[in-house]
Amino acid sequence: MSSEMPPESESTENSIPGGVHEWIRIFIKNLELNFSDAYRGLPEAPSQSDLEEPAIRTIILTLLESDSRINMESILEIMGQIWAEHNTQSTEWNAKLNQRRFELIDKEIQEKISTAESIELAGLTNLMRKHVDSEENLPMKGAKELHRKLLELNYKDKHH
Repeated sequence: MSSEMPPESESTENSIPGGVHEWIRIFIKNLELNFSDAYRGLPEAPSQSDLEEPAIRTIILTLLESDSRINMESILEIMGQIWAEHNTQSTEWNAKLNQRRFELIDKEIQEKISTAESIELAGLTNLMRKHVDSEENLPMKGAKELHRKLLELNYKDKHH
């Protein structure tokens, strides 16, 4: 197996637009600094569970501190999308998913929703929006019929 570096034209750096590459570089630098702070005081040989919460917390706080205008609502929405992608058997919207979304909305209204449930709700809402906005949900049969009638009316108007 070759350990040669890829040619300069194939490097990741060249495939990422300049401004994005610079943002990533700064983000990673800040992430590393924040990790150093987050892991102070951990046991010398931390367990996996000792590392998880500070890691996730550090990533989120670094995103919030970055100059990217990312806010907690955006983060929760993206986490919801990721949750939906990984935790639903089907990406097709169905009655069971709709019922769960209503349950979570009720909890949100009652202010009894957990953070995990907020993320789930964001994911379900994203799935529902994709479903509603998809072309297969457009009333094409009715639209085609209306179009045909309008063409007929237009034809009659021109020939009378």
